[in-house]
Amino acid sequence: MWKVIIVEDEIPILRLHARLFESHSAFQVVACFDSPFDALQEIPKLDVDALVLDIEMPRMTGLQLAQNLVSHGIDVPVIFTTAHQQYAVQAFRVQALDYILKPMTPNTVKQLDERLQKYYGLKLKKPAKKELHIQLYGEVTAKHGEQHIKWPTRITEELFYYFLLNENKLCYKWRIIDDLWTNMEEKRALSNLYNNIYRMRQLFMELDIPIVIDRINDGYMMNTNDSIIIEPKESVDELLLESKGYLWAYRFLYEENFRM
Repeated sequence: MWKVIIVEDEIPILRLHARLFESHSAFQVVACFDSPFDALQEIPKLDVDALVLDIEMPRMTGLQLAQNLVSHGIDVPVIFTTAHQQYAVQAFRVQALDYILKPMTPNTVKQLDERLQKYYGLKLKKPAKKELHIQLYGEVTAKHGEQHIKWPTRITEELFYYFLLNENKLCYKWRIIDDLWTNMEEKRALSNLYNNIYRMRQLFMELDIPIVIDRINDGYMMNTNDSIIIEPKESVDELLLESKGYLWAYRFLYEENFRM
């Protein structure tokens, strides 16, 4: 069941959207706010899977609210609702899972359930036909079919390899930050971490690759669901992530040499 929070300054629309979500068995409305300022204070205290934010609100727009929540450590997808389409480009810069013209309908809620399932990697019990082929040694590559993966940013790619080498292990967020964002101010580093995890989830959803990144307490764990094929070394002299030069990777290289 998806736990959602709705923020909407028009009370009739707020009540309508709450009823629509509550009438769908996949959703639980955790809280409703008609003030973005109240929402900003309370949302960080609540356990939630998605946020439904109106964009056009007085004194603080839904976009500004989403940006503030990200800076507070909220890393769940955002569904923006609005009566106007001109905000779409801005919306998708802030962890937006979807952009919906209001008022919503029962069919809209059904589609959101499906998108959340894809985003969080659910309904993956059938064998995955789509795979990533990864070369971890020497010249590092990641391919989907015959195409090289187009990573949203370099740090998104680095974070993927970090999780891959720690597959099915809990990676505490502070350790990740120490390894990937050394010496960066804490608040900014956390925002970078959350945004890049979001970008990875979006990428895997678009590629229909069943890789799941679960948030567990103060950390994350990645499960590839057997959707990654690691290519063998082309030469015995090739080193782990050699072409990338990630400093944190030398720890894995040392452990690998020690086992040998």
